[in-house]
Order: sequence, then C-alpha cells, then structure tokens
Amino acid sequence: MQLAGLVFLFSLGPPESQTSVKDAALQVNTLDLFPTGKNQTISISKIRNQRDLTIISGISCFELFYNITELYTDMRLAKTKRSFCINNDDAVLLCFVKLYHNISFCLLGVLFGVHRTTASKIFKESIVVLSGILKHAVFSPTKDAITANMTVYFKDHAETRVVLDCTEINIEKAKDLKSRLLTYSHYKKTYTAKVLVGETPGGLISYVSPAYGGKASDSYIVKHTGMLDLCEPHKDAVMVDKGFLIQELCDEKHLKLIRPPFLKEPQLSTADAVANQSIARARVHVERAIQRMKAFKILQSRFDLDMLPYIDSIITVIVGVTNLSKPLFSDKRFLFSNSDAE
Repeated sequence: MQLAGLVFLFSLGPPESQTSVKDAALQVNTLDLFPTGKNQTISISKIRNQRDLTIISGISCFELFYNITELYTDMRLAKTKRSFCINNDDAVLLCFVKLYHNISFCLLGVLFGVHRTTASKIFKESIVVLSGILKHAVFSPTKDAITANMTVYFKDHAETRVVLDCTEINIEKAKDLKSRLLTYSHYKKTYTAKVLVGETPGGLISYVSPAYGGKASDSYIVKHTGMLDLCEPHKDAVMVDKGFLIQELCDEKHLKLIRPPFLKEPQLSTADAVANQSIARARVHVERAIQRMKAFKILQSRFDLDMLPYIDSIITVIVGVTNLSKPLFSDKRFLFSNSDAE
C-alpha cells in the first residue's frame, strides 16, 4: 500500500499549538521573538557565489535556482494571491535548506526570521508547488534517445531500457498496529518507506515510484506501479540485482531480464563470472544515482509522521534537481559523441 494511503492511519493528532514561555512572572509569546521575515540570517540576496549556494541548498548553480523560482512564482500566483512573509525566492531557498540539511523548523525559523510554524507552513505549501514543477525533469526518454546516450558500461547490454533498484527511508514508528505492520522492513529491521528508482544507461533517473510501506516487496512495487509498461515488449531489457525477483513480471510483458547469474555450483563458470562482472559494472550506477539523491539529508534521517503526507513531493523535488545537476557520467564515458550523433 502506498504511504499516501496510510496517512489517515497514523493518528497524527492536532497540530502543535502556539506556546508561550513564563519566567520570573514575565510571560512572553514566542511568536513575538521572531519578526516576520526581518533580520534574516539567510537570504538568496546574501549568497554571493555558486559554491556557497551549493553548500547552503544543494543546488548546483544560480541559473537553475532562478529558473525554478521563476516557475514557482508563476505557479503560486495561478493558485493563490496570498503571499508569504518572505519573498518567493527565499521561500524556495527555505525548502532546499530543509531538504539538503534537514534542520528543524525551529532553526529554519531563526535563519529566515520567522516563527517555526510559519517555516513549516512555507515548506509544506511550497514543496507541493515545487513537485509540480520538477516532476517534468523525471521522465522516460525514447528508445532512440537512450541509444544515443549509451555509456561504455552498457556496451554489452545495449538493449537495456532501465536499471531498477529500490531504496528505503527510515520513518517514525506509527501509532497503530496496522500501519506498523505495513511499514516494518525485515531487511532494515525498522520502519521504512520504500521507493522504486529507475535509471537509464545514460545516468538519468527516468522513474521514481510513490513511497510504499517497507513491508512491500520489490516485485509488488514493480507490479502495482506499472513501471514495466514504459518498456517496449520484445525489444527492451530491464537490468536488476540478483535479489530483485521480477522474472515472471518481465516474462508477462515480453521483456528481457538482465541480472547477475545465480551460483548453482561451488564456483561460477568462466562465462558466468565474466557476465557477473559486466552486469555489476553497469548496474552499480543506479546505486550511485540513489547516493546522489541521498546527499539531501532529509532522505538520510528518520521521517516524522507529520511529514509523511509530503514524502512523494519531497522525493520528486530531489530527483528532479538531481537530474538537472551535474551529469552522472563524464562525456568520455559515452559511446557516441555529439559529432557522431550528427
């Protein structure tokens, strides 16, 4: 079951109420401690170079940042005339600081000169808008485009359309038994969300599934997402690790499955050993792509229950930005140069 469908089971309870602090008979409302958008420690206008932008937000260049903020502003205006107490550029920056460093909303509030509840509201509203923008950077290219961007690692596996793998993200323990059962991962020995990731032979993340409970098997997610329908029957191949058990699903779709050979004898034959090494050299790059996603620390830390409704949007934004950043492979790793393509 997708986590989005589990949210109502978690019994999140009412949102935090605004609290006040009492000390020596002096009562102070904490909202008054944070001027709305004034005295910001961090603002995009204060970031002077690309290196600092990347350190702060995980975004590789100003051009990408401002392209995103321009689209973000247009989409927000189309949805609502209401503005935040910080400008749109800084609202986007706040989102990426949260994604990249996963600092608390209290600290985000201090950095951006707003109350923690305002920081949380800005993030949750903005991440949905950003997801609507960056989902367009996550797509399955045509077969011709994949062939034209084939890397040397797939020279012996040119029919490969996509390399599949799943990754898990730790989540907070649910409050009800049913949700605990659906999210407990026997592999990780804890409660997780599980996501299917597909990468092209050229290093583009071409597919990311909605988040499922950690109990879901790889084959269950592949089947229920319909991911294999993006491949061409009788022509395409899917590459996976040996523990990724989707042979029957591929047979149903008339797709070739490429995976390391199973050890049937005490030692692999010479042919199987060569095939194993060749597949491993190609398949490892989907793990590199997932590592780039997890450079955003929000995917390394335990997800709180109140953030689960936004997990799909968060992952979409991170994958979109990853695809728009520095390519996974250098130019010399591609089989065909631009001049060859012409």
